[in-house]
Amino acid sequence: MTRVRLRPAYSEAELAQLYRTPHDHRRWRDHHLRVDVTVQVARWMADVGVRAAADLSCGNGAILNQVPADRKHFGDLAPGYELHGPIEKTLEELPEVDLFVCSETLEHVDDPDLVLARIRSRSRMLVLSTPVDAWQDANPEHYWAWSRDDVEAMLTGAGWRLHVYATADFRPARLPYCFGIWGVR
Repeated sequence: MTRVRLRPAYSEAELAQLYRTPHDHRRWRDHHLRVDVTVQVARWMADVGVRAAADLSCGNGAILNQVPADRKHFGDLAPGYELHGPIEKTLEELPEVDLFVCSETLEHVDDPDLVLARIRSRSRMLVLSTPVDAWQDANPEHYWAWSRDDVEAMLTGAGWRLHVYATADFRPARLPYCFGIWGVR
């Protein structure tokens, strides 16, 4: 199946209301393990040496805080961070980094191909996580549903090459998501 647009983009005012406070992954049972797996993929990628890392949709910073890097750039749509605002905008303000974390964000943006291309222009490595095969996703924050193949086609289109892939599938526990987690260079 090819990626599917689930709903139209929100206005800036609607986005500001929807994301008025930073995301806290601890609110959902499945996110604990998904964050742990994402951290392990990020550490795997950082093992080649990371001087600077960034996460511009960092929520509470749980993933980036656990990445070994000399400099870290935190950002989010919600205020209170070094860089704040839509990721499409904050990516333009970000200096080049070695590793970029994009966790549970791509499904929230209007133009995921643009976001992946902008990340590619700022970073030599990317750790990406997003739900896969969530065709009936009822989460009002999610604009997109896609398969693993769809995400890998978008990554390739933006100039990324697959290095490692992991999955965290919570559907057997009657939870709604299977998360794909990529490390790309």
